[in-house]
Amino acid sequence: MRLVFIFIIFTSLIFGEHIRWQSNFETALKEAKKEEKNILLLVLKRDCKECKSVFTDIFMDKEVADKVNDKYISVVVFFENKNSYPVELFYTQQFPALFFVSYKDELFINTPLFEAFTKEALLNSL
Repeated sequence: MRLVFIFIIFTSLIFGEHIRWQSNFETALKEAKKEEKNILLLVLKRDCKECKSVFTDIFMDKEVADKVNDKYISVVVFFENKNSYPVELFYTQQFPALFFVSYKDELFINTPLFEAFTKEALLNSL
């Protein structure tokens, strides 16, 4: 199951219209400051059914990808890999978790979305 999920993420990074995901928050923050774009932080948990469906059903949508790429630097991390993002700032027990973060001060710019959120909820938050 975990390998299938990782394969889906990997192939989405390579082929077609997609969100330009990064895997390290600090690297993304540097780029966000340089480009003056806010950060979209998606926190997933391994072996999470909702995480897989949100990633494949919502984030692989062309309309979503275009809007996200236009307005945000995007980061996708696994909760279990706490070295890839500041877990103390973005701690959650609900997955997937989507945080909208200011590049200026790393504070929330919008209410986070949790669990099986919809495409419409995401588009309204963007």
